[in-house]
Amino acid sequence: MYHALLLIHVVCFALWFGAIVASLLVVRTLESRLTAADATAADAEIIRSYIRREVKLVDVVFVGLLVSGSILAQLYIGWTSWVLIKISLFIAQFIATMAFIFLRIRPISYPCSTQVYRRWYQLFSVSIGFFAITLLVVYFGR
Repeated sequence: MYHALLLIHVVCFALWFGAIVASLLVVRTLESRLTAADATAADAEIIRSYIRREVKLVDVVFVGLLVSGSILAQLYIGWTSWVLIKISLFIAQFIATMAFIFLRIRPISYPCSTQVYRRWYQLFSVSIGFFAITLLVVYFGR
């Protein structure tokens, strides 16, 4: 049971990270269409549609990550300071990402300037930065 839970935990983390990287690639690919002066509402709907689907996936894997991690801590590992630090990092990443989306991404209307569009890359730097910190804590912090 321990190995199954650990596998679920690692797969959820990998899917979460993979979804962020895939979103980065989609945003990068759509940049020229969404920053062009002749961008249409259909162009803007492409990114909105993708992000809606990506959010559904990330919601499921984030909950899976927290639940599997909590079960692992409760049954096998214990509630050590490292477990609490990991949970805190995941929650901090979630809050930072959601706050950035709410304050900086949602107000964007398309077409937009490349300067405004760079907010997407700032969002990804926040997310990937938290992933890097979490991985450093998990693999080198013990």
